[in-house]
Amino acid sequence: MPTSISFARGAPCPEALSADVIAACAAAALRDDGVRVLSYGTGNGYPPLRELLAAEHGAQPDQVLVTNGSLQGFVFLLETLLSPGDVVAVESPTYDRALLQLTLHGMDVLPIPMDADGMDVEALAAACEAGRVPRLLYTIPNFQNPSGATLSAERRRRLIEICDAHDILVLEDDPYGRLRFEGESLPGLWTMADPGRVIFTSSFSKTVAPGLRVGYLVSPPAIAAKLAGAASRTYISPALLSEAAIHQLIAGGGLEPNIEKVTALMRERRDAMTEGMRHMPEGTEFTTPQGGFFYWMTLPAGLSADELFEPAAAAGIAYVKGSDCVLEGGERTLRLAYSGVGPAEIEEGMERLGAVFRAAAVTTG
Repeated sequence: MPTSISFARGAPCPEALSADVIAACAAAALRDDGVRVLSYGTGNGYPPLRELLAAEHGAQPDQVLVTNGSLQGFVFLLETLLSPGDVVAVESPTYDRALLQLTLHGMDVLPIPMDADGMDVEALAAACEAGRVPRLLYTIPNFQNPSGATLSAERRRRLIEICDAHDILVLEDDPYGRLRFEGESLPGLWTMADPGRVIFTSSFSKTVAPGLRVGYLVSPPAIAAKLAGAASRTYISPALLSEAAIHQLIAGGGLEPNIEKVTALMRERRDAMTEGMRHMPEGTEFTTPQGGFFYWMTLPAGLSADELFEPAAAAGIAYVKGSDCVLEGGERTLRLAYSGVGPAEIEEGMERLGAVFRAAAVTTG
């Protein structure tokens, strides 16, 4: 059995995890605020961290909910603001865990197609004009999971126009936006829209460490109060030591250098996967991402990423099937995460994966 190389897990590589920095931040948190950190706290999170995040986003601390990873905040949102049968628009493809939660909560999912410039916002407008107006739009505008695409500046403006016209609440999920390799940063929907239109959510899982489980939402005051109530009912108090360590990292000026380090590591891995695309069969389609963790591939006609999943596993390669990221279809697509493995592993893994796909292309051809 060949050594396993996983392109499936969207997690930072071991080199990106600065254990010494986090240890120092945790020690400082215990030294400076040990009693509060080791006691029960409020459900909406460690107050000093909420104050820093509020200042960053031009909000008040009571608008910030710090959660155990951003997906938990998404679940609170579904359970607090929506009801089974409500229409929720998502990019197609979208984050598979978000799609799973929407299904588990009985939502009526409205898929909106994507291309290299992100969501096709005119398709959203057409759906609204036809009478299918979502209560919530869930979007990952920067280096989207799984496609790697970024919503263009023009489409961001148009998206806000559409959501204003039809009174659609927007959930802007941005865990990858700080990990940009090239190109200019684009303004976020939270900053572009009028107050009350957008809820912003992000996480320190990609920029610092996933094991700390620190995510957050910034929302309009009335929504924030409901979310904080849901958190308090669920777990009484969050894990304050992790949140306090993140606070120390930000307050001490350590977050930006850490993001620069992670970005450099991810760029190196992105470049290795770009080079590895030469192993793919002729006719394979992909767009090189400008940041984040993921490549999205479409195999040539006649090939199925679903059917080739097991042959790839036999060759020691794991990936995420594109069909897991859409309501239906997607059999020719797959997501490759370059984030968690080294450049040499990426080259070897792409060579193995390409051999599996090329052999299948010969058979089907």
